[in-house]
Amino acid sequence: MPFIEIEKSVKENAWSMHALHSHPHYEIYFLCKGSRSFFLSNAFYKVEAPVVIVIPPHVMHKTEGGSFQRFNIDVSPDYLTSFQKDVLDRKSLQVLKPDAQTATKMEELLSELCKLDRRQKYGDEVFRTLFSYTVFLLHSEKQKKLVPTATAKEVPSWVLKAIDYLNRNYTEKLTLEDIAEEFFVAKPTLLYNFKKYTNCSPIDFLVNVRLTKAKELLLSSKKSIGEIAELCGFSSSNYFGLIFKQKEGLSPANYRKYQQTKS
Repeated sequence: MPFIEIEKSVKENAWSMHALHSHPHYEIYFLCKGSRSFFLSNAFYKVEAPVVIVIPPHVMHKTEGGSFQRFNIDVSPDYLTSFQKDVLDRKSLQVLKPDAQTATKMEELLSELCKLDRRQKYGDEVFRTLFSYTVFLLHSEKQKKLVPTATAKEVPSWVLKAIDYLNRNYTEKLTLEDIAEEFFVAKPTLLYNFKKYTNCSPIDFLVNVRLTKAKELLLSSKKSIGEIAELCGFSSSNYFGLIFKQKEGLSPANYRKYQQTKS
């Protein structure tokens, strides 16, 4: 079934997502107070409130930083109208900086969406109308492409290059030694820096990239589990199934069936 969920989060202290993740739906992230560091796909960004970022399906991301207040809208592609999907696609992975008046209006809209009981008479129609207006505000906003803000002082340039390398070469049979040799660093240095900046090891990062690509293929193609395992760089379909279930709680086949029931 098509779905949409909205959540408000307020953190008074520093808070970081534990791990990189991706999902088959859109995420509209409205930061109304504070600042956050984002990792999106293969680069780092720093954003200051008020700001909206649209994260499209199947893009790895995580956030970290100090105290903040934000709203999150998770929405499946099939919930959206053609216009709404077009807006979210065009605004994806860009910085939307609303002025003070628009930011206030968006915060009021999203607060109302959070409080709305969709089970009441006409509740769902009111919810859809408010959501439509929210998307219209995004449509009207000027945007700037996300520009990586991490400098060599903040994140070593070779770490950024290694992240990009893993994103481009996830189909290859890469070991920790291969990655260290590619960037002329010792394995302890490689492990330390990946853990520091991505909160995971290079091999875990590589597995996350492979799983993200696999989830996309499971939903967008009719390829067999074995074909997808091979295309995404897993050594065997059995290993792919084991890792997938550990990370997602479902086998690849059941994940495909579950997501299809939501369509």
